[in-house]
Amino acid sequence: MGHMNTKKMVQGAMIAAMFGALSIFNTYTGSMFDIFICYVMVLPLVWYGYQYSLKDNAIVCIVSMFVIMMVGLPFFIISSLSSCLAGLFIGEALRRKAKKEVILVGVFITSLLNNLLLYEVFAKLLDMNIVEEISVMYKEMSSFIPTLTNQISLDTVLSMIPLFLVILSVLEMYVIIMLCQAVLSRLHIEFPGSFHIATMHLSTKTGLVLAGCMFISYILVNYVKVDFVYLSYVYMICNMVFVLQGLAFLCYIVIMKRKPKLMFLIFIGLLIPFFYPVYIVCGIIDIFSDLRENILYNGNN
Repeated sequence: MGHMNTKKMVQGAMIAAMFGALSIFNTYTGSMFDIFICYVMVLPLVWYGYQYSLKDNAIVCIVSMFVIMMVGLPFFIISSLSSCLAGLFIGEALRRKAKKEVILVGVFITSLLNNLLLYEVFAKLLDMNIVEEISVMYKEMSSFIPTLTNQISLDTVLSMIPLFLVILSVLEMYVIIMLCQAVLSRLHIEFPGSFHIATMHLSTKTGLVLAGCMFISYILVNYVKVDFVYLSYVYMICNMVFVLQGLAFLCYIVIMKRKPKLMFLIFIGLLIPFFYPVYIVCGIIDIFSDLRENILYNGNN
């Protein structure tokens, strides 16, 4: 028992010391790698939380945050808090064998909390102004795409900031979970199924609800001229879900065709807005057809 407690304390101290070293490294490199470092920091906490109790992991998180606060920059300190919370949650969720959906929601909440702290609560302390940054980006894009101002106004773009934070949190959630599964699965830590984007497959009922919401919100905004920003949120969220479903379907195809290297091109396509209709069509086909099952059947024969 005494040996176990000593081992537990030594491992916890090593994690706290490692976080302090990463914080110093981040400071000396001018915060060039702060986001990536924060993603990596989740890994040892998940491993530690899976091995030991929630109380033990919480103590390590508190000590680690104390060390980081002594040597870290403000942005890194806030992001590290989110990393500790995510590591604390994922480790305990895996230890209790929680469902995949529970892990997704929990990590999303920690990511959203981090973005709210960075861009809303401590924005002035960190000298961050998301409104100004988006305005500058909008003007630069308008110089390259003159018709942009006719399609969407700056006020509309700024009204989408909350939605932008939600989308950013979803992307961070996915990166954190995929990184944890890719690394920790090699350490024989069990995950509740695969979190790969190719496994995403919405039901027909869900697809009908999304399609209905997208159609109604589009009609109300563009034809009835209802001036309600949340209708635009609904339309964009439904679009993004169909885009993700299309992305999942295309990834599923290249995996079944044993050409996984093509997934790089599929993800690159997300950076090109002109390709979004293609992803949406693929997503709709995937939801409302049996094409995925047919591909699986043909692949096994």
